[in-house]
Amino acid sequence: MAGDTTPTDYEWTLENFTGTIHRGGVALWAWSPSRRLAQLDALCKEFWGTSKSVVPIDDLFAKVNAEDRHGMMIDWDASATDPGPYSFDFRIGDGPDARWISARGVGGDAGQVGEWVQAIFLDITDRKRAEEAEHLLTAELEHRVSNMFTVARALTAIVAREAKSTPNFAEDLSRRFGVLHEATSLATRSHKHDLGDVRLQDLAERILSPYRDGANIEVAIDVSATAAPAQVNDYAMIFHELATNSAKYGALSGGGTLRLKGRVDGHEMQLTWEEGVAPSKAEKADGTGFGSRLLRQTIERSLRGRFERTIDAGGMHFAMVVPIG
Repeated sequence: MAGDTTPTDYEWTLENFTGTIHRGGVALWAWSPSRRLAQLDALCKEFWGTSKSVVPIDDLFAKVNAEDRHGMMIDWDASATDPGPYSFDFRIGDGPDARWISARGVGGDAGQVGEWVQAIFLDITDRKRAEEAEHLLTAELEHRVSNMFTVARALTAIVAREAKSTPNFAEDLSRRFGVLHEATSLATRSHKHDLGDVRLQDLAERILSPYRDGANIEVAIDVSATAAPAQVNDYAMIFHELATNSAKYGALSGGGTLRLKGRVDGHEMQLTWEEGVAPSKAEKADGTGFGSRLLRQTIERSLRGRFERTIDAGGMHFAMVVPIG
């Protein structure tokens, strides 16, 4: 049975129209190319972090992420004259809390009312972060596969130096690969299998155990330093990445010294990773590779912490601080 299609006296008002599009994450804006001023509605002001409805364009540009600013300024200026629809994306702010915005409208005369160029801002932060997570996952998988082959070669070299016979070599190598598999599983396991908080001492011990016979390793993390179920993967990834890098270039490649310490201080947890032997290939561990980007993403975005890493004549020094509670 068809619904009642009798016309009603319902009318769109500016208030309910604005409320509807705001709930959809859409903000209205307009700008004057001649006076270089922008008019912002309520949601637009929230996007830009301002209480003013009329703002100089250059003040807004200063808030754009430095990596996006130049391209965004070109696209913004082009929106005043280039005919046809346009859409350009940029970030407001820096760091993990930056907001992704898509500016959309029609350029040229069709998009202008008097001196004002009118268009919308659409909050696309969730979509962009989902895309970033997908790209990171793909790159991380490739990185892990490459790392596993490198670690396998490093462990084989360690065992070969110490083996007294072929059976001894095979048994020792098989044992280490078995433990390495267990440790790697910690970094990729599903959250649904996590049961309660995990002591970071236990987590680090398992991940470092395949290297025990090839390096002088000390792990001293306070019992109070733990990872919640949702953070176990993050800490496992951090320890695994540091260990893998060390097995490639540093102390865990054989005969080196490693000190991993951790403690809780007030509302922060502090972890330090000190390698007493300078990496033989320090140029490969300068903080610009994917592994370093993965560490930065995990520590700064996922754990909301901060870290420093330096390489000098004394070795590799890594320190991270993560808020707790």
